[in-house]
Amino acid sequence: MRRSAFSVLLLAAACGGAANEGSPGAGGGPTTCPIPVPVAAPTFSANILPALQQSCGSSASSCHGTATPRGHVQYGTPSGRVELDVYNDLVNVVPSNAPTGVGWYRVKPGDVTHSWLVEKIGKDQPGGDSRYGTRMPQLNPNACQATVDTFVAWIAQGATF
Repeated sequence: MRRSAFSVLLLAAACGGAANEGSPGAGGGPTTCPIPVPVAAPTFSANILPALQQSCGSSASSCHGTATPRGHVQYGTPSGRVELDVYNDLVNVVPSNAPTGVGWYRVKPGDVTHSWLVEKIGKDQPGGDSRYGTRMPQLNPNACQATVDTFVAWIAQGATF
């Protein structure tokens, strides 16, 4: 059974290496459950960015880390880059890797169904076609339900910083 449409908003526990269910390993590796208990009123700075960095990347060796990201969005905050830069790269931005004419945004505040991030974590063939990549996190378990629920709540409540 698939998890909700946000089945993995952690877009890529896969990108940073081996994932696990639960807390990060002793080496600080990625996890598919960075938010083990749902957050009712999440914010980007307090909940979403730390979860993305923990599961999708904040290091130069990860898909969405500080080096030129293999993914389309960089979640790292290296020297000179701040949390607001990451937020502005995600929210109300048209993705370059989504079908055109559908009205996709990376994250569309208040609109879960047009948030590409949800599509990428919720479907094996995002956009209905393999040309748009695979489900995130690639090659790793789906995000835990508490993490998924927190991301859904964040977008539904307006994707606040």
